[in-house]
Amino acid sequence: MPPLNLAELNRIDLNLLTVLAALMRERHVSRAAERLHIGQPALSHALAKLRKLTGDPLFVRQGREMAPTPRAIALMQSLGPALEQIESSFRAESSFDPAQAQPVFRIGLTDDLQIALLPRLLHILRAEVPHARLVASTVSHRDAARHLHDGRVSTVLAYLEALPAGAKVRRLATARYAVLRADAAKAPLTLDQFCARPHALVSFAEDLRGFVDDALSALGRARRVAVSIPQFGSLPAVLAGTDLLATVPAYLAAELCSQNAGLRSEPLPFESPAYAISMCWRAAADRDPAEQWLRGALVRAFEPG
Repeated sequence: MPPLNLAELNRIDLNLLTVLAALMRERHVSRAAERLHIGQPALSHALAKLRKLTGDPLFVRQGREMAPTPRAIALMQSLGPALEQIESSFRAESSFDPAQAQPVFRIGLTDDLQIALLPRLLHILRAEVPHARLVASTVSHRDAARHLHDGRVSTVLAYLEALPAGAKVRRLATARYAVLRADAAKAPLTLDQFCARPHALVSFAEDLRGFVDDALSALGRARRVAVSIPQFGSLPAVLAGTDLLATVPAYLAAELCSQNAGLRSEPLPFESPAYAISMCWRAAADRDPAEQWLRGALVRAFEPG
């Protein structure tokens, strides 16, 4: 398709760009319409105009979602920075009264951080911004940057392998690991016992190997993963009444043990690997007063007291 000339630009409804951005973020017509505060028929009509303008379907249905075509992705890569700059300019001029504001905050958290952080964050929200609503999405280190880039969330907390262009980042902590167990034995595990016992592994990718196996391999040792599950929240039930061991972030081990009397944690019987937990946010939200408040609340929730 040839590039548009200036005369053709005059017939483009620039509101269509916000429709494109909303569909890229939500991947769902009804949710995109809700985000823009318009009816679904109006959004469908706008999408039809976009399709006619570009000569491309832009979004095709895949299950319950609308998947973007390569043309839609290319358009957002070109237009996204300009839209973010416009959004940032308007956000910076807005005011934020916590007692009266009614923001909808959209954040991305890994499964373990949802368990450890969400209750404290909700307590802060209810006390200080009582009319706020929170939408939390599950992300992993593999897709956190994509959620941010697509605009599905304004902020993510995770171990981040890559960052979207122009994103802002703040390192919150260096995390290490602990052993989680539910058996009756009292003595701490030796390395031999750790390797001999069956293990439960939490893996979003449905793997049977994780970072612990790499650390053990460097020591010339190995373990046997007996079960792989996709969420940390299942661990208390999986470990109960068994000799299974699980290696989890130390802050999560402390939280799960405080919630489940049958669990206890202890240090790894070898030097624990470490990783950084970072908070990353969209550049467009950097000067937004409500988003600035949210980021401060996330820091407080992560570092209670």
